[in-house]
Amino acid sequence: MAEMADMGLMIWDAESTGTLGNIIELLMRKKQSTVFVNKARLFKDVANVKQLEEILSFMSEAAKEKGNKKIKLFSRIESLKHEQLMFVMPMGH
Repeated sequence: MAEMADMGLMIWDAESTGTLGNIIELLMRKKQSTVFVNKARLFKDVANVKQLEEILSFMSEAAKEKGNKKIKLFSRIESLKHEQLMFVMPMGH
């Protein structure tokens, strides 16, 4: 889905690792998601790691740990941070 999509529109319960994985897959491909966070009853745009971390604030610690076990959440976030840093700061600087 992430490869073919131009962007994502998702409804998320602040727990589902499947939806969260799709958001991350889109980010890895430099694509944006608009996420309706059902728990907070609001829409959030996710186009970078900072915005991803903002929606993760709606998750409980237990849900974050589950996400880490199922989709390697923490290492994927670190990978995205590193990738975005490399984009901002060219090699050799």
